Parts: sequence; structure tokens; C-alpha cells
Amino acid sequence: MVPLVFIPGLLCDWRLWRHQIEGLRGRLDTVVADVTRGQTVTEIAAAVLEGLPARFSLAGFSFGSQVALEMVRLSKERVDRLALLSATRGGLSPSVAVAIRRAIERLEHGEFDQYLEAAYPAYFAESSNDDPRIRRCFLDMAHAIGRGAGLRQMRALLDIRAPFGSLAEVRCPTLILGGRYDRRTTPAEHAALAAEIPGADLVIVDRAAHFAPLEQPEAVTDALRRWLIAPSSPVPSK
Repeated sequence: MVPLVFIPGLLCDWRLWRHQIEGLRGRLDTVVADVTRGQTVTEIAAAVLEGLPARFSLAGFSFGSQVALEMVRLSKERVDRLALLSATRGGLSPSVAVAIRRAIERLEHGEFDQYLEAAYPAYFAESSNDDPRIRRCFLDMAHAIGRGAGLRQMRALLDIRAPFGSLAEVRCPTLILGGRYDRRTTPAEHAALAAEIPGADLVIVDRAAHFAPLEQPEAVTDALRRWLIAPSSPVPSK
């Protein structure tokens, strides 16, 4: 089987995918992409593509889903399967764009830790807010990525001006997955994305918000397992 490339989100690293990497161990090779290089989503996607084999599968989370979609746009013939988690059709909703601009202002003024503490409740379901392991992972990832890379990622998101125009051309088995209580990328936005990709499967995870891979890791890993064994025959146009 071709390798699976995990693409982390904004201020995230391999720890976001820890459960999925362990759960899929032995089934296929996995790689976690570096999405800290480049000023735009196109530059980041091109940098990730450079280090990959001729064929691969992609699983992108949030910011990483936008990188994944750009990789498909740049080189769709190389993508065997596509999973988009906490994803939109391209870019940010107006309310999220405002939140990102405010985050950039805070980071530019040296308020990195304050931003992280304030942002945490917006990304997680109420049931996850008091879980110290999830909070620690969220903070550890952000500090590992760092303020500078975080600013580049935020600006790259704001630079996406319109939905991706090539969604109807995706022909590989595609999974769209989101949390039921996600306020950043809502279930309605996930449904809209799935409707534009021929044959896409939509999974909404209970008891999770934006960070479903951390909040409900077993459910996400199970969904990825099903996606990986789905028939890989060409998907017909809608």
C-alpha cells in the first residue's frame, strides 16, 4: 500500500496524529509532513510534495486540509486517497478570518501564551476543556512549532481568497470528517465540502469539536481504517 502522509494543522505537529499513527502501525508506512516552511499554502504544499514518492495518500487536518487540497490541485495524479478533517472548501469563514487577524495582532505583540490560553476553549468541545492531557498536548505542540511559524501559517490561511476550484475533479476515495460541536468548521461546512467531491464519505464525530483526532482518537482512527480499505476504483462524476 502507498504511504499515508499526515498533514498537521495550525501550530500542530506529529502529536496531533499520535493515536492514528499507532493505530495504523503495521498496515502501511506513515509520514508526518512539515508545514512550517513557506509563506503561502502553495509554497508549503510544493515543499511537502518535493519529499514524497510517486504515489501517496493524504490526511490533512484544518490548516493541513488546505495544504492537502493544494497538493491535490498541484499534483492530483499522485494522490491515491484523500482525507480532510476539520476542513472547508477553501479559506476561512468571515468570523474565523476576524479571529485569525486578532490572533496575529496578539502574536505580533508577544502575547503567544495568552493567545493559546484564550483560543483553547474555542477549538474543543466542552467535555474536553477539563482534560489535562488534551490541554497539555495542545500547548506542547504550539510551543514546539513556535510563534514565527504560527504567524506564517495564519497569514497563509488569510491569503486563500476563494474556495478551491478543482474539487469536482477529485476522483480518489475521499473522507470528510468533522466534530459535531465544531464552531470553527461546522458540520454544515463539512457537508458542503463533501457535496462538491464526487463520492466523498462524510463522517461527523460525536463528542468532539475542531480537534477530533485528540478528542475522540478511536473514532477518528476507525474512520481512517475504513477509508483505507474502501474500493480504490475510479469515482464517477456527480
